[in-house]
Amino acid sequence: MNFMNYHSKTNRLTEIFICDLAAERFGAEAYLPSEQRLAEQYQASRNTIRRMLDTLISDGTLLRDENRRVRVNPAQPQKNAASDRQQLNFAWAYAAYPDPMVSEVSSGIQDYMREKQLNLQLIASHESHETVLNALGHAPQLGFDGVLVLNYRQERYDSTIDRLLDSGIPVVTVGPAGKSRAGSLSGDDFGGVFAAISRLIEKYDRPVWFVSAPAVPADLENDERFLAYTLAMRNAGFGDRVEEYNCMVLCGDAPKYWPLPQKLFRAPYQFSPFLARMQFPASVFCCDDYVANRLYLAAHEAGLKVGQDLAVIGFGDLPFAKRLDPPLATVRVDSRSLGYQAARLLHRSVADRLGTSVRLKIPAEFIERKSM
Repeated sequence: MNFMNYHSKTNRLTEIFICDLAAERFGAEAYLPSEQRLAEQYQASRNTIRRMLDTLISDGTLLRDENRRVRVNPAQPQKNAASDRQQLNFAWAYAAYPDPMVSEVSSGIQDYMREKQLNLQLIASHESHETVLNALGHAPQLGFDGVLVLNYRQERYDSTIDRLLDSGIPVVTVGPAGKSRAGSLSGDDFGGVFAAISRLIEKYDRPVWFVSAPAVPADLENDERFLAYTLAMRNAGFGDRVEEYNCMVLCGDAPKYWPLPQKLFRAPYQFSPFLARMQFPASVFCCDDYVANRLYLAAHEAGLKVGQDLAVIGFGDLPFAKRLDPPLATVRVDSRSLGYQAARLLHRSVADRLGTSVRLKIPAEFIERKSM
């Protein structure tokens, strides 16, 4: 089948329709539904449906009988026609240093795309958000059928994503859902952190310090990990300690903070003021494993022992977490599964023409180790 202009809405819909015919979506009915019903099912105009049907009739995929009804041409089995179709094209866009989490998400996405024989292109930058956002602005001209985006809670991401949706390109975000209308896949940060902090309070019967690294203080207002911490503290009767026990190491959002050396070895002296406020033994939750690693360094310099003077929990279960001394207790979300399921959701959004955004979460697991 030769599409002269693959970027047009009619031709993209034709691709999806061929997939549905191959999957026998319309069952064993002798004729296809009416143009009006097809328009409703695919959320397209009748004119677009009519052009699509005319294209498939002209190449012999469909037949129009004397009664004007349309049916599949039995001389051209649709499963064979589907094998000749042009593949769907997807993009995976992220502005981030390729750390273990990003790499695992990318691997999950690639696994799904290979399994379903779909085309995948990367829109990536290790240096700026603008590079990725500008490229996404040209996605309609690049012929993408759908886009996966590593999301940030920033207005510029929301507006760019909504413009893509308005242009007819489905989008699924990975990570924080943000305020756009896109579907999303994220980890159950709230559930995982709530379970971890509740366990820490139960074990030692004392309030927990919360150490975070937001770009700006306002970021904590919608942070699921902080909200889970607040609820766990309140449930344990420590609600009045939340503000006092909240420690922030402001990290900014500039690309210079993205590479692993910056995340792993930022100066431990930044944590000294927090340690000076604590009475030991103390319990601490760190917003991610990178922060926990830096707390380990600061504790060592202060002559404190993690696992004795400090009970510490991180988030992420990054590769180094189990090799710290002592091994770090942490909350884990399967990042590879996160990428795989996000790709699957995007594919279904394109193939089934989902009209509403679907927001799903991957369960989080608390892994208890000797740091607590």
